[in-house]
Amino acid sequence: MKASVDNFYFQFRLCSCLSLAPFISLCILVSSCKKEKTTFVFAELNSGISHDLNDIYFVNDSTGYTCGGDRYIEGNILKTTDGGATWMPQGENLEKALNRINFISSDTGFIVGIDGKMYKTLDGGNTYILYQSGRYQPLHDVWMLNAHKGFCCGGDGYKTGYIYTTNDGGDSWSIDTFPQEFRSLFFTDEETGFVAGYGAIFKTIDGGVNWQFTTASGDFFQSVYFTNGQTGYVVGSEGTILKTTDGGTNWKHLRNGNNLLQETWHLEQIVFRNSTEGYIIGEKGLFLKTTNAGESWEEVENAPLINLHGISLTEDGGYLCGEGGKIYRFLE
Repeated sequence: MKASVDNFYFQFRLCSCLSLAPFISLCILVSSCKKEKTTFVFAELNSGISHDLNDIYFVNDSTGYTCGGDRYIEGNILKTTDGGATWMPQGENLEKALNRINFISSDTGFIVGIDGKMYKTLDGGNTYILYQSGRYQPLHDVWMLNAHKGFCCGGDGYKTGYIYTTNDGGDSWSIDTFPQEFRSLFFTDEETGFVAGYGAIFKTIDGGVNWQFTTASGDFFQSVYFTNGQTGYVVGSEGTILKTTDGGTNWKHLRNGNNLLQETWHLEQIVFRNSTEGYIIGEKGLFLKTTNAGESWEEVENAPLINLHGISLTEDGGYLCGEGGKIYRFLE
């Protein structure tokens, strides 16, 4: 009887070990994989403010803008004309924080933010015109196709989203309502564009008249970027990275978010320098670079340990902005 019991326990333990073997092997494989890392040269620039900065945009090597603020208390717009060495405040009576910047020339630009605030400048930021949208939900992105036609998107509470369209340079805006909050816009030409947000990416092929679902899903998408009419990327707040090579019809997972076997990444923005070289920023100093069109990503191991919100590229590197009014120049 004892031999039978011992044999039973031996078989039980053997089966248990065999059933766990694939999992143990996978864990060993994952733990043994070393992430590729790289280093850049960083220099902190003095913004003169302590509010979070949400976006940074350079129109040329010397002239750039950054925006942010204290969400419901004060907005901030800063401008540099010396490559970031000094930053001067712009705008008056900016009551709410600002989220995104889009300039269509050295003088003409748009900035959007909390409570549906839209600001336009025609003189390089010396003066700003306020347009108050009909809804008071946050606006998260703005994209101008030209001096007359453009879009902005936003929403609140995940379940309510908006796309605004202007055909007269921002003097008036029409609105479309959606059941998803939106965070990012990108147009590849005057007719074809994408908007990304909570659990979905939409596409238009008629200049924003109609928007259709794509197959992308599975994350709260924060930023979308296309390198040409067919190839695009999107990142999510839970660490998802997707890529399309057929104009958004199909999306390939370069990285799955919410994976217990992976480090948790909260991704904020993606940009590309050319067809192969791209960058992603996120929380807690997360800064990634690809040189092979997203097939692999290197971590910038000496990036500033703050929540990074905005990135703008230059020929030899670029600029970052983030929490606490921080701005950094980086060189590769």
